[in-house]
Amino acid sequence: MSKKSIDDILSGLENEGEKESVKEDKEKTPVKFKKKKKKSWKKRIILSLLVIFLVGGSIAGVKAYMLAQKIFKGEGLPGLLGLLGQEKLKGEAEGRINILLLGMGGENHPGGTLTDTIMVASIKPDTKEVAMLSIPRDLYVEVDGHGEDKINAAHALGEQKGSGEGMALAAETVSKTLDIPIHYTVRVDFEGFSKIIDAVDGVDVDVKEDLYDPYYPDGGSYYVEAGQHHMNGEEALKYARSRKTTSDFDRAKRQQQIMGAVKAKVLTADTLLNPTKMGEILGALGDHIKTDMQVWEGQRLAQMFKDVDQGKIISRVLDNSDDGPLVSSNAYGAYVLLPRSGNFEEVQNIAKNIFTNSNLWDEAAKVQVQNATGSSGQAKKASDRISGMGLKIEDITTSGEINSETIIYDYTNGAKPKTIEFLEKEFCVTAVKKSDPTGMYDITIVVGKDQLSEN
Repeated sequence: MSKKSIDDILSGLENEGEKESVKEDKEKTPVKFKKKKKKSWKKRIILSLLVIFLVGGSIAGVKAYMLAQKIFKGEGLPGLLGLLGQEKLKGEAEGRINILLLGMGGENHPGGTLTDTIMVASIKPDTKEVAMLSIPRDLYVEVDGHGEDKINAAHALGEQKGSGEGMALAAETVSKTLDIPIHYTVRVDFEGFSKIIDAVDGVDVDVKEDLYDPYYPDGGSYYVEAGQHHMNGEEALKYARSRKTTSDFDRAKRQQQIMGAVKAKVLTADTLLNPTKMGEILGALGDHIKTDMQVWEGQRLAQMFKDVDQGKIISRVLDNSDDGPLVSSNAYGAYVLLPRSGNFEEVQNIAKNIFTNSNLWDEAAKVQVQNATGSSGQAKKASDRISGMGLKIEDITTSGEINSETIIYDYTNGAKPKTIEFLEKEFCVTAVKKSDPTGMYDITIVVGKDQLSEN
């Protein structure tokens, strides 16, 4: 390929976004042409190498890149400099990247801009650990500029201001509710969800138990028996959407299962390094999925997720189970979910500590907290400190004694080592091993006066 032809291609690609902007605004603003600045030699070499790779490797590679522009937020070809490692992803320096995943019906469905699926996928770049936290659509929260509403309305309310505003308002709402930063947002509608699965020739799903839903949306019924299934896009969508005979929380778990199955198919070398296959996927999704990532950010994240062990993904659902952080209510004239404790502190603890305390969730220790400080409310304050960590706070009570120091009684006979280790660090004491006189708890925390300054 001649130097002249490379220059011609570079000029065309680099100025493509500029030309589109001129085309859109030509009737509004007179076009003023500025003298083109000389590009640095480093940038020129990088761009040349990229073009040689795309053109020399496959026309399909160019097609895949151009299709990606419909999905990703971009600043033209220079944004691909991030692929060379010159830029870090948002959140990467802090050790955790949070991505908001939104699923909605789309333009052909009633309430199509309401989000049926709200999920935060987090990845730790250094360890390649991944956690997925599902947020129920009926959670009642504060939506900036709109008062209190169900969290699934945030996207729809934002879209009323303009296309694309919904993702921003949804991200802001989730961020404030969970008290964690949302670095990126991805939105997909039902048709896009189905198409991406078809584009990778279906996904393998282990259905844990029979599922029958005679009230499935769109005027039909749905049934799938327990066992291994290879699902196409339509089947996977039904499996992920069904809820009438189970619950929103069960549905959230199935959605996480499907997301894991999609990850297993899409984020492989056979797919990621195949421009033709990527072109097919991006072409199918162009009108059905949007994100605020740039192309290079999407590719970097895909590479990170590719190395994740599917069996080690942490999955959590905010729910209203007996030990869950939420409770059902009709206090606002409709069915909503509210934080059990009266504030979002426990919910925020779950979101913030989803990686560090995953072992505590697995151990699920039953804990009693006693107040031995002589000051009212200290057992509740202590329990709030450890709520959302995976422990089951079974009882909060007042001790018949006043203690200067906190005592942790370990009744587990070594069965809950991670929980004991966590509590010893949290309360700065060594646990005392003994038998539970009641047989009801794994651990009793007797809060002493030494914790007054902490609480």
